[in-house]
Amino acid sequence: YFRVLHSAHGVDIREGVGLDRLLGSDGKVTGAVLSDGSSLELDFVVVGVGITPATQLAEMAGVTVNNGIETDAQGRTSDASIWAAGDCASFPYQGGRIRLESVPNAIDQSEIVAQNIMGAGKDYTAKPWFWSDQYDVKLQIAGLNAGYDRVIVRDAGAKSFWYYRGEELLAVDAANDARAYMIGKRLIEAGKSADPAFVKNPDFDLKALLK
Repeated sequence: YFRVLHSAHGVDIREGVGLDRLLGSDGKVTGAVLSDGSSLELDFVVVGVGITPATQLAEMAGVTVNNGIETDAQGRTSDASIWAAGDCASFPYQGGRIRLESVPNAIDQSEIVAQNIMGAGKDYTAKPWFWSDQYDVKLQIAGLNAGYDRVIVRDAGAKSFWYYRGEELLAVDAANDARAYMIGKRLIEAGKSADPAFVKNPDFDLKALLK
Protein backbone atom coordinates (compact mmCIF):
# COMPACT_ATOMS: atom_id res chain seq x y z
CA TYR A 1 0.00 0.00 0.00
CA PHE A 2 0.96 3.65 -0.24
CA ARG A 3 0.18 5.90 2.71
CA VAL A 4 0.10 9.68 2.64
CA LEU A 5 -0.58 12.13 5.46
CA HIS A 6 -2.40 15.34 4.57
CA SER A 7 -2.73 18.02 7.24
CA ALA A 8 -6.29 18.86 6.24
CA HIS A 9 -7.60 15.46 5.19
CA GLY A 10 -6.12 12.91 7.60
CA VAL A 11 -4.67 9.71 6.15
CA ASP A 12 -5.09 8.49 2.59
CA ILE A 13 -4.35 4.75 2.28
CA ARG A 14 -3.95 3.41 -1.25
CA GLU A 15 -3.82 -0.35 -1.79
CA GLY A 16 -2.51 -2.25 -4.81
CA VAL A 17 -0.29 0.57 -5.99
CA GLY A 18 3.47 1.07 -5.84
CA LEU A 19 5.95 3.86 -6.30
CA ASP A 20 7.24 4.51 -9.82
CA ARG A 21 9.54 7.44 -9.08
CA LEU A 22 10.09 10.45 -6.86
CA LEU A 23 10.19 14.00 -8.22
CA GLY A 24 12.24 16.92 -7.02
CA SER A 25 15.40 18.97 -7.45
CA ASP A 26 18.31 20.35 -5.43
CA GLY A 27 18.08 17.47 -2.96
CA LYS A 28 14.44 18.17 -2.05
CA VAL A 29 11.50 15.91 -2.93
CA THR A 30 8.42 17.65 -4.31
CA GLY A 31 6.24 14.78 -5.50
CA ALA A 32 5.82 11.16 -6.50
CA VAL A 33 4.48 9.28 -9.51
CA LEU A 34 2.72 6.04 -8.61
CA SER A 35 2.58 2.83 -10.62
CA ASP A 36 -1.02 3.52 -11.69
CA GLY A 37 0.08 6.80 -13.31
CA SER A 38 -1.33 9.08 -10.61
CA SER A 39 0.87 11.69 -8.97
CA LEU A 40 1.14 13.29 -5.55
CA GLU A 41 2.58 16.52 -4.22
CA LEU A 42 4.81 15.77 -1.23
CA ASP A 43 6.74 17.67 1.42
CA PHE A 44 8.73 14.66 2.65
CA VAL A 45 8.95 10.91 2.09
CA VAL A 46 9.61 8.03 4.48
CA VAL A 47 10.98 4.97 2.69
CA GLY A 48 10.83 1.50 4.23
CA VAL A 49 13.67 -0.74 3.02
CA GLY A 50 15.25 -4.04 3.99
CA ILE A 51 12.63 -6.64 3.04
CA THR A 52 15.21 -8.82 1.26
CA PRO A 53 17.18 -10.96 3.73
CA ALA A 54 20.93 -10.38 3.81
CA THR A 55 22.27 -13.75 2.67
CA GLN A 56 25.41 -12.69 0.80
CA LEU A 57 27.82 -13.84 3.52
CA ALA A 58 25.99 -17.17 3.85
CA GLU A 59 26.14 -17.69 0.09
CA MET A 60 29.87 -16.97 0.10
CA ALA A 61 30.25 -19.56 2.88
CA GLY A 62 28.38 -22.12 0.78
CA VAL A 63 25.46 -22.72 3.15
CA THR A 64 21.92 -23.40 1.88
CA VAL A 65 19.76 -20.35 1.24
CA ASN A 66 15.98 -20.80 1.07
CA ASN A 67 13.98 -17.62 1.66
CA GLY A 68 16.81 -16.55 3.92
CA ILE A 69 19.53 -18.62 5.53
CA GLU A 70 18.05 -22.08 5.97
CA THR A 71 18.43 -23.50 9.48
CA ASP A 72 17.16 -26.48 11.41
CA ALA A 73 14.99 -26.10 14.51
CA GLN A 74 18.04 -25.31 16.62
CA GLY A 75 19.47 -22.61 14.34
CA ARG A 76 22.18 -24.69 12.65
CA THR A 77 22.71 -24.16 8.92
CA SER A 78 23.71 -26.77 6.33
CA ASP A 79 27.26 -26.26 7.61
CA ALA A 80 27.26 -27.68 11.14
CA SER A 81 29.72 -25.01 12.29
CA ILE A 82 27.59 -22.06 11.12
CA TRP A 83 24.44 -20.82 12.89
CA ALA A 84 21.88 -18.16 12.00
CA ALA A 85 19.08 -16.31 13.81
CA GLY A 86 16.84 -13.30 13.35
CA ASP A 87 15.23 -11.76 10.27
CA CYS A 88 17.67 -13.44 7.88
CA ALA A 89 17.01 -17.02 9.08
CA SER A 90 14.33 -19.37 7.76
CA PHE A 91 13.41 -22.17 10.12
CA PRO A 92 10.86 -25.00 10.55
CA TYR A 93 7.39 -23.94 11.67
CA GLN A 94 4.22 -26.05 11.84
CA GLY A 95 5.30 -28.42 9.10
CA GLY A 96 6.61 -25.68 6.81
CA ARG A 97 9.36 -23.08 6.83
CA ILE A 98 9.13 -19.36 7.59
CA ARG A 99 11.12 -16.22 8.28
CA LEU A 100 9.82 -13.92 11.01
CA GLU A 101 10.73 -10.27 10.66
CA SER A 102 10.02 -9.03 14.17
CA VAL A 103 11.92 -7.86 17.24
CA PRO A 104 10.45 -10.52 19.56
CA ASN A 105 11.50 -13.31 17.20
CA ALA A 106 15.01 -11.90 16.77
CA ILE A 107 15.46 -11.76 20.55
CA ASP A 108 13.89 -15.12 21.44
CA GLN A 109 15.47 -17.05 18.59
CA SER A 110 18.92 -15.56 19.20
CA GLU A 111 18.80 -16.54 22.86
CA ILE A 112 18.00 -20.16 21.99
CA VAL A 113 20.62 -20.30 19.22
CA ALA A 114 23.26 -18.87 21.56
CA GLN A 115 22.45 -21.61 24.07
CA ASN A 116 22.61 -24.23 21.31
CA ILE A 117 26.05 -23.04 20.21
CA MET A 118 27.09 -23.86 23.78
CA GLY A 119 25.56 -27.33 23.48
CA ALA A 120 22.04 -26.92 24.89
CA GLY A 121 20.36 -28.82 22.03
CA LYS A 122 17.03 -26.91 22.31
CA ASP A 123 14.53 -26.56 19.47
CA TYR A 124 13.21 -23.04 18.90
CA THR A 125 9.41 -22.88 18.94
CA ALA A 126 8.26 -19.58 17.47
CA LYS A 127 5.38 -17.71 19.11
CA PRO A 128 4.65 -14.95 16.57
CA TRP A 129 3.25 -11.67 17.84
CA PHE A 130 3.37 -8.13 16.50
CA TRP A 131 2.10 -4.67 17.30
CA SER A 132 1.86 -1.27 15.64
CA ASP A 133 0.44 2.10 16.68
CA GLN A 134 -1.41 3.64 13.74
CA TYR A 135 -2.55 7.10 14.84
CA ASP A 136 -5.40 6.42 17.30
CA VAL A 137 -5.45 2.66 16.65
CA LYS A 138 -3.25 0.15 18.49
CA LEU A 139 -2.98 -2.94 16.32
CA GLN A 140 -1.90 -6.12 18.10
CA ILE A 141 -1.47 -9.46 16.33
CA ALA A 142 -0.97 -12.93 17.76
CA GLY A 143 -0.15 -15.90 15.55
CA LEU A 144 0.09 -16.09 11.75
CA ASN A 145 -3.06 -16.15 9.62
CA ALA A 146 -1.53 -17.97 6.62
CA GLY A 147 -3.86 -20.71 5.45
CA TYR A 148 -7.06 -19.48 7.10
CA ASP A 149 -10.43 -20.32 5.54
CA ARG A 150 -12.70 -18.04 7.58
CA VAL A 151 -12.55 -14.95 9.75
CA ILE A 152 -14.77 -14.31 12.77
CA VAL A 153 -15.25 -10.62 13.54
CA ARG A 154 -15.85 -9.65 17.15
CA ASP A 155 -17.29 -6.17 17.66
CA ALA A 156 -17.61 -5.37 21.34
CA GLY A 157 -16.91 -1.65 21.11
CA ALA A 158 -13.38 -2.50 20.00
CA LYS A 159 -12.87 -4.90 17.10
CA SER A 160 -10.88 -8.08 16.76
CA PHE A 161 -10.55 -10.53 13.89
CA TRP A 162 -10.12 -14.25 14.62
CA TYR A 163 -8.64 -16.40 11.84
CA TYR A 164 -9.52 -20.09 11.61
CA ARG A 165 -8.50 -23.04 9.48
CA GLY A 166 -11.31 -25.46 10.02
CA GLU A 167 -11.73 -25.53 13.79
CA GLU A 168 -8.14 -24.43 14.47
CA LEU A 169 -7.51 -20.87 15.67
CA LEU A 170 -4.50 -19.53 13.75
CA ALA A 171 -4.30 -15.84 14.60
CA VAL A 172 -6.01 -12.84 16.17
CA ASP A 173 -5.83 -9.24 14.96
CA ALA A 174 -7.03 -6.79 17.61
CA ALA A 175 -7.68 -3.09 17.08
CA ASN A 176 -7.74 -1.22 20.39
CA ASP A 177 -8.75 -4.48 22.07
CA ALA A 178 -5.93 -5.57 24.35
CA ARG A 179 -8.10 -8.15 26.12
CA ALA A 180 -8.93 -9.99 22.87
CA TYR A 181 -5.27 -9.91 21.88
CA MET A 182 -3.97 -11.28 25.17
CA ILE A 183 -6.57 -14.04 25.36
CA GLY A 184 -6.07 -15.01 21.71
CA LYS A 185 -2.30 -15.05 22.22
CA ARG A 186 -2.53 -17.33 25.25
CA LEU A 187 -4.88 -19.71 23.41
CA ILE A 188 -2.67 -19.91 20.33
CA GLU A 189 0.52 -20.42 22.32
CA ALA A 190 -1.19 -23.20 24.31
CA GLY A 191 -2.34 -24.90 21.10
CA LYS A 192 -6.00 -24.32 21.99
CA SER A 193 -8.86 -22.94 19.93
CA ALA A 194 -12.05 -21.03 20.73
CA ASP A 195 -15.64 -21.69 19.75
CA PRO A 196 -16.40 -19.13 17.00
CA ALA A 197 -19.95 -18.70 18.33
CA PHE A 198 -18.56 -17.49 21.67
CA VAL A 199 -15.97 -15.27 19.98
CA LYS A 200 -18.59 -13.58 17.79
CA ASN A 201 -20.95 -12.87 20.72
CA PRO A 202 -20.01 -9.38 22.07
CA ASP A 203 -21.69 -10.20 25.40
CA PHE A 204 -19.54 -13.28 25.99
CA ASP A 205 -16.64 -12.81 28.41
CA LEU A 206 -13.58 -13.97 26.45
CA LYS A 207 -11.73 -14.69 29.68
CA ALA A 208 -13.94 -17.77 30.10
CA LEU A 209 -12.11 -19.28 27.10
CA LEU A 210 -9.00 -19.70 29.23
CA LYS A 211 -10.66 -21.98 31.80
